Amino acid sequence: MDANELLKRYADGEIKFIGVKLNGVNLFGEDLIGIALNQADLSKAILTFTYLSRATLNKANLISTNLSGANLNQASLISANLHDADLHGASLQGADLRNANLTLADMLDANLMSADLRGADLSGANLTGACLRGANLREEKRGYPPAILRGTNLHKADLRGADLTGANLAKVNLSGANLSEISLRGADLRGANLSEAILYNASLSDINLEGADLRGANLMNSRLERSNMTDTELTDANLYGAIMANAKLVRAKMIRANLNLARLSRVDLSRANLRGANLIEADLVDAYLARTNLSGANLNKANLMRAEMSTTNLMGADLREAVMPDGTTNY
Repeated sequence: MDANELLKRYADGEIKFIGVKLNGVNLFGEDLIGIALNQADLSKAILTFTYLSRATLNKANLISTNLSGANLNQASLISANLHDADLHGASLQGADLRNANLTLADMLDANLMSADLRGADLSGANLTGACLRGANLREEKRGYPPAILRGTNLHKADLRGADLTGANLAKVNLSGANLSEISLRGADLRGANLSEAILYNASLSDINLEGADLRGANLMNSRLERSNMTDTELTDANLYGAIMANAKLVRAKMIRANLNLARLSRVDLSRANLRGANLIEADLVDAYLARTNLSGANLNKANLMRAEMSTTNLMGADLREAVMPDGTTNY
């Protein structure tokens, strides 16, 4: 089938074109709202600025297809193959992309607000500047595996309120991204770049951030209970009011970090570097501070009850009105 036949039949009221061969077809800017192209071959087709809102493209072949600027709002692309597709500036608001293959896709500045990406493979995709506010990428053990985002570029992406519970984001570039109120519970972010990222009020319990870069990140009021932050870079990070009970921060670099009012009970900070950190009124009850560097840190009014500090470096630290391990208040 060629473009002219498709457009004529669509204009005559036909909308179902299941399994048609349209590879390489040019449908630039055409109005195909609500069309059904399940299992169709649209590989290398030109669908630039095409109107495909509420279209059905389940299991369609869209390999290397040009969909830049296309309108795919509320479209169904379940299990579609979008490998190496060009979705630069495309709008996929509310689209269903469950189990879709988006490997190496270019989604620069794409709109994926409230899209369903459960089970989708986004390995190597470029999502720089993309909007994923409210997108669903969570793991569902009885239904969908976690979305795969290995090597994905999410630099300055908008992921506010997105659900990435259990997602694989190892070594992903999230520098400068807005992750406010995101859910990343149990997610894998080992070696990820989160420098200057905004994680305000984020849900990060049981997350793996081993070796991640969080320099200058804003984690104000975030929840990091039981998180693994071994060897994490947190220099100049803002952790004001963060809840980090039972977190593992072995060898973490937290120079000048703001931990004012942070809740750090039972946290493991052995060999961590908190030189010049702000720990005013922080809760460090039962914290493990073996060989921790707290030189020049401000621990004014901090609670260090039962903390292990026998080998802690406290040179130049401010401990005024702090509750010491033995329960006495330092004056």
